[in-house]
Amino acid sequence: MPSLYSRLLFIVTLVFCLGADTDTDGRLYAPSADPLADVQQALDRAEGGDRLALVVLGANWCHDSRALAARLHRSPLAEVIQENYELVFVDVGYLDKGRDVVQQFDVAHFYATPTMLIIDPSNRAVVNDEDRHIWGNAYNIDMSASVQYFEKWAAHDSAADPVSDSTQLQQLYADIAQVEQQLADRVAAGYAVVGPMLVAYEAGNAPEDFDARWNELRDFRMAIPGDMRKLRDEARQRVSEGEEDIQLEYPDYPLWSWESE
Repeated sequence: MPSLYSRLLFIVTLVFCLGADTDTDGRLYAPSADPLADVQQALDRAEGGDRLALVVLGANWCHDSRALAARLHRSPLAEVIQENYELVFVDVGYLDKGRDVVQQFDVAHFYATPTMLIIDPSNRAVVNDEDRHIWGNAYNIDMSASVQYFEKWAAHDSAADPVSDSTQLQQLYADIAQVEQQLADRVAAGYAVVGPMLVAYEAGNAPEDFDARWNELRDFRMAIPGDMRKLRDEARQRVSEGEEDIQLEYPDYPLWSWESE
């Protein structure tokens, strides 16, 4: 049984993430009959206006999602967004929606709420792939850092990677993507269990094991982006150094509660 301290710490953390209703103007994640069409229209507008598309996936129950949505409409960040981005919000529901939106951009899943994709409409490439999940902590990212982030990506011009045409590197990337897809499927299975629990929590009827399920799913989903980035960086480095027959060591995650029932 968790200690009283652990239980209280969880409650404080969860209320901070889900509850504190200080950004009511950030409740911009509205259910849509066709979110894929919404995103495509944003891409079309972005391309026509020579801007980047900014796809924000989140939920109104999520404190960080609301904080980011509200900040995107506040000066001075609002001016940066209006000048450089075409913004669209995607509601992920109770973790049961939104995967089809990210998958069309070769992203296996969203691991954080909010998750933010900055997309070049000319080739549908995710420009900020390396840090698209950091906004899961949006409430604690201040206005100055937010402005710097969006200005950086607005001015971003991808430099040519000298090893990008390597057949070996492309194969390693494909192998990593396959592993991530398998991990993302495990996350999706976790969402299917925790999502209904979250609905009950919001209604004031959280199941007794909600805190344990939430915590283990959070730790798992938030570990994946960093682990996959390390693998891609390692692959690129070893190929650039001329190594052949590279074998990567993939992270070994345990079976989680929702997988062992």
